Amino acid sequence: MSRRLPFLLRCALFCGAGLLAATAQARMESLDDDQLSDVVGQAFINLTTDAANGLNFTRINFGADIETQLNMKKLQLGQYNRSGELAGSADIAIDNFALGTVNDATGAINPFLISNPYIEFAYDGSKMVGIRIGFGEAKGYLSGDIKTLTGNVPVDLYGTGSQLGGSISCGLLALDCLAAKTAITLTGSSQYTAQAELVNSSGNPDPIRAAMIGLKNGTALDMHDSTIIGSLVNVLLPFLTSNDCKLMGAQTCFNLAQYQSFPIGTVDPNNAQNFIDSSKGFFISMQSQNVQWRDQQDPSKLVAALAGAFLNMSRNADGTAPIKVDFGQAFNGIPRQDTCLGGLNKGC
Repeated sequence: MSRRLPFLLRCALFCGAGLLAATAQARMESLDDDQLSDVVGQAFINLTTDAANGLNFTRINFGADIETQLNMKKLQLGQYNRSGELAGSADIAIDNFALGTVNDATGAINPFLISNPYIEFAYDGSKMVGIRIGFGEAKGYLSGDIKTLTGNVPVDLYGTGSQLGGSISCGLLALDCLAAKTAITLTGSSQYTAQAELVNSSGNPDPIRAAMIGLKNGTALDMHDSTIIGSLVNVLLPFLTSNDCKLMGAQTCFNLAQYQSFPIGTVDPNNAQNFIDSSKGFFISMQSQNVQWRDQQDPSKLVAALAGAFLNMSRNADGTAPIKVDFGQAFNGIPRQDTCLGGLNKGC
């Protein structure tokens, strides 16, 4: 309290001086809501408090829209010895980290867009046990050489039957697999989807210092097709699940390092640099203990962040993931978007 008091006194004196100056210049009058809405800077910063599970929270909200294109040689958070993890590793480790892209040919900058950012502190009594930086909405490209991630990173995979069928590998005597491969291939342009997350090389969920992303064990594909062949495939799909990072011979777990640029939000199919929808609920936090932060999209829910550094990209309220990747990108990786003006596309 003794450290906070001088700061509060300075704020009070500053505000008081401002009011005295205003009264010396003109008579003050109250404004109604419509008049206030015409004032630039209305509610630019506001403070809110909360409590949950024995912790108290203080949040500073910034009512602002931010456009940024930034590059960072190394983003590394939570580097300490953690039981069961590789010595020297970090909770979040991304080399050549970048937000937004550039176009060398035109010199144009395609910024990463952020709306309504905030900073929140978690307290256990008078002890601060967590801090998070979050965005109400975010969209654009997140690039980097990803080594490890800790947190909640859902991804929607999608693609056609012809794409998927071509990746399925069956043994000569695996008649059930051959039948499924043929049926899926025949669905042609029908859309298949699956939900991916951070996993280990065995297909088990791995939210701590993960180096892979993919389908967790037991995950099945989903497809909506009312044709005769589509109906047949829909009967088969619940029995065709990913196990040990394989689904009918197709690889279902992939190294994060092969994804050099992730689209955060929904990319315009007609313009890869334009995003038609944003991701909601994005935050990075650091906590000395497990902390349940309030869900940005649904205040009735909490997001459980593990002790250490934690990256959260919650699914949107409609159930879609903040990152959407087609099967071709999943199998082959995503090349890095250009993030540096000049000869280099990273490391500037």
